[in-house]
Amino acid sequence: MQVQTPITDNSRDFTMVSELHTTVSTEVCFQPAPGEVVFAELVTGTAFDIYAISNRPDARIHLSLSSGSPAAVDFKLIKIPSIGGGYYTFKASVDVPEKNPLNITYSYTVDDTTVVVDRAATIIPRTCQAGGDEFRTVIELPPGQDRADIAIPWISINDWQGWVWVRPRNTWIEPRWITLKDLPILLGSHFFLLQPVNPAIDPASSFCIYPCSSGEATVHLTSSRDGEKPNTVYARVRRTKADCIAKVYIVGKVTTRADVFESMDGAIGMAKEYLGTSNLVYEMPPSHDRGTLWPHSQLGFCTWSSIGEYVRPTNENLERLVQSLKDADLPIGSFIIDDGWQDIRKGMNGIPETTGLWSFEIWDGMNISFRETVDLIKRTIPTVENVGVWMTLHGYWNSIASKSPLVAKYKMRPYKLSRDCVPGLIYKGFEMQTCTQPDEKDYVWWLPPKELAYQFWKDYFSVCAAAGITFAKVDDQAYCSFLAGVEGAEEAFALWDGMNKAADEIFGEGRVIHCMAHYERMFNGDIGMGLPTNGKKVVFRNTNDFGLPRPNVHRDHIHYNLMNCMIISRMCLIPDADMFMSAAQWPEYHAVLRAFFQGPVLLSDRAGEHDLEVIHKLIGRTRSGVYEVIRAPNTIRPIRSRIWEPTLASGIGPSIKAVSSFPVANAASIILWSSRDSAAHASTDILYASDVIDALGSPTLLPDTKYLLWFSNHRSALYFNPLLSSPGTPIAEITLPPKTHDIITIVPSHVIGGEDGIEVACLGLIDKYASLAPVMDIEVLSEPKCLRTTVTFEGKLAFVANTVDSTRIRVLLNSEPVPFQAEVLDGLGASLLTVAVNSGAGERGTADSVGWTVDVCWGALE
Repeated sequence: MQVQTPITDNSRDFTMVSELHTTVSTEVCFQPAPGEVVFAELVTGTAFDIYAISNRPDARIHLSLSSGSPAAVDFKLIKIPSIGGGYYTFKASVDVPEKNPLNITYSYTVDDTTVVVDRAATIIPRTCQAGGDEFRTVIELPPGQDRADIAIPWISINDWQGWVWVRPRNTWIEPRWITLKDLPILLGSHFFLLQPVNPAIDPASSFCIYPCSSGEATVHLTSSRDGEKPNTVYARVRRTKADCIAKVYIVGKVTTRADVFESMDGAIGMAKEYLGTSNLVYEMPPSHDRGTLWPHSQLGFCTWSSIGEYVRPTNENLERLVQSLKDADLPIGSFIIDDGWQDIRKGMNGIPETTGLWSFEIWDGMNISFRETVDLIKRTIPTVENVGVWMTLHGYWNSIASKSPLVAKYKMRPYKLSRDCVPGLIYKGFEMQTCTQPDEKDYVWWLPPKELAYQFWKDYFSVCAAAGITFAKVDDQAYCSFLAGVEGAEEAFALWDGMNKAADEIFGEGRVIHCMAHYERMFNGDIGMGLPTNGKKVVFRNTNDFGLPRPNVHRDHIHYNLMNCMIISRMCLIPDADMFMSAAQWPEYHAVLRAFFQGPVLLSDRAGEHDLEVIHKLIGRTRSGVYEVIRAPNTIRPIRSRIWEPTLASGIGPSIKAVSSFPVANAASIILWSSRDSAAHASTDILYASDVIDALGSPTLLPDTKYLLWFSNHRSALYFNPLLSSPGTPIAEITLPPKTHDIITIVPSHVIGGEDGIEVACLGLIDKYASLAPVMDIEVLSEPKCLRTTVTFEGKLAFVANTVDSTRIRVLLNSEPVPFQAEVLDGLGASLLTVAVNSGAGERGTADSVGWTVDVCWGALE
């Protein structure tokens, strides 16, 4: 576990490495990256440091500056720890002029060949330090006016670029990097997080814009269209409630402390003021309801990819699947029967391929009853406590079959849908949803009138509950925004409100997974703000499916989840990262993300294809013998200073990076995913002091304390004191091969035993992704001289002690001595200590009312 460091100024070593690299193509990346805009604080006597990373230590790397500055600057190889190895770090320093932006053009020379990099990086001097600013526009629709297109004058398209959340698909909103001059004309934009490109604006600014919908109207933003004022952003307002004054709100917050989250909190906070939810406390659903655990506290399973997408479940294939789960001894706690189980009919709602719901029962191809289906699952897998079913907010993909007996029972009638309600989408033929049919006359759904929507859902869920169903996944929700006119919008509201009310009554609170629900009400309006649920959080599918046949789908899935989480975690929503497969489609790459989400952890493995090592890194057994998901207490978020990085570009370059904090342990994790285009190159990063400080949180840094950084997949470690380093200090270079990840666990190193003692850092259960989540308490005791850690799950508890002599270390489990393993960390002067915490260790392994207590003691025990 040697911490590797690159070679410095040694000509012999350079010659050897150069010979090794003669047939290796040269890779170089830069921070800041070509095309990136950063700012520099003008501090007297301080130069701006620029870094390059290359796989060639003999590369000669240069930069040239914009006119009025020295002609060229050479990079020099520097020595910092290299985690992963094979790459080398270079540094150059430049003086930034006091007034004008500095453009930097990069080049490098290897084997007498010089390459000039396209696009310049830009450094803007921070010559002004403005205060924050707020912007508000309230739009009212008087009774009788159903739509409005209103210019928003305070959004200047020439001044800003950054992340814009647009709706490029029927039911999904995704972040796109956009210069506001290129804001889409038709596609709706739902959230903006921007940085300035105008040097007259404080370059430390971030600008968050939030179009907020209400219970009376929805709103999103686009660029100007034909006949409107050019180069202007417009609000597109649609009435959703008849016969009232309908209001929507467009708010913006500019902050100037280089803190993107401050501007986001400001904008969302302004929206909450308008909707009256500023003082509404958001709460998680109850852990127990109707006699069962909340379905998502335990490991879940979904049939969608496991049986085969678009393959309907039958008694035979379902029995094979659950038997394979039993044979693998997987402690599944909740089980979802996904699409295909319902009683449906084809060809009644348009073309022959359309499909509508016929009844509330299970389809006859199952060959057993609804109740027998649930019993089969629970009988075969005794750990299953909750069984859920899939459906859409309108019954099935194309609503209720027009000739179904449900039509007469619930007085259903046709409702028109229109593509004009969600303009700008690209249609490529029939794709299940109604508006992909070739003839507009078929854009019709059969639905109960709004006054019967609740009764429809109550009856449907009651049939499900009678069969043993305890939760539901309700899909295709955002497609209800295609319902035309005010009447259609009111119907969409009634369907959701009735469904959620009925589910709370029949199943218990918070037992619906709201899927394909990216639209104004959820992402920008009353549901997201917690009005219909009075602050009770609901589970919200955060992104599109994890394994779609699209380029870069896996890294994009991680990226979209993290970016959306910045918004969703500030709302009355529990982000769900979607199912994944433990033995296919980049398993660990996806699994680690789920460990840092509050939403469901759902497997969708094919029968007999399970990676138990991956699965058990996500779950643990409690003192009562029950397996639960081990997840971080706080939803993961991107590192605030890395929001603008080009993590998705080609060639080597930065990875996707995010953080999760663990307040009990005064610790944090930084998670990195390799994310280069087409998975063709490694991701390479420099970890800075500012990243560690951001992860830990400046106010919570412990005084006079060193922190240990543990790189879990590389099994490397280093010490770092954040209070003794400037934010721009490089700590290490990190390399991730394609399709991989790493978790950096950052923990305080506690002094035990006084001046003659040692320092011990607790890494948590290192056989789990969220290793610090099981830690309930950490304290330093004077008698005995030890670090006491309490954990709530079984596993491999690890510590790092700053000594290579472990003979004076003793470990106690529930006050009884236990053996431990000690492994010297070469180059660090420290040892990795691991102890097994489990219930199979006799009395000493029996958990008390809290969990297991482990003491790492220094010196002889009395």
